[in-house]
Amino acid sequence: MHMIVEQMPQYPKRMIYNSENHSFVESDRDSLLFVREIPYPYGWIKESGTPPGPHCDCILVSQARYTLGDEIAIKIIGVFQRADGDHKYVVVKSDCAAENLAELTEKELLALKQLYPRIGEGEGWFGRETALDCYEHCEKAL
Repeated sequence: MHMIVEQMPQYPKRMIYNSENHSFVESDRDSLLFVREIPYPYGWIKESGTPPGPHCDCILVSQARYTLGDEIAIKIIGVFQRADGDHKYVVVKSDCAAENLAELTEKELLALKQLYPRIGEGEGWFGRETALDCYEHCEKAL
């Protein structure tokens, strides 16, 4: 599996992918990563599709530096299931030792939980097993 980097934590504005010319354009909307001080890059799982079409979003737990459009070999270790079905997968680099959300450090987990601090009915943070099941259903729906 691979992630395409779409948003960097240091960018104040949301980046939009233009699939026609494979570029990124800054929007006028604030970046949730920036506003909530999330230190991780955000993007989509390449094998799930490409924005603006159907695709699966993900956040990469990594302190490494990346640039927009970077392709990173990843594995899914968790998911934030949203009530609206726009789930956010938690991923790490494929060579990372962590296999599940529970294996992340307390600091890493706290940073992730800042992304969605309010958890509504039918929402929540779940580990690898639920994430893979959710991704399987997502793939079938795409």
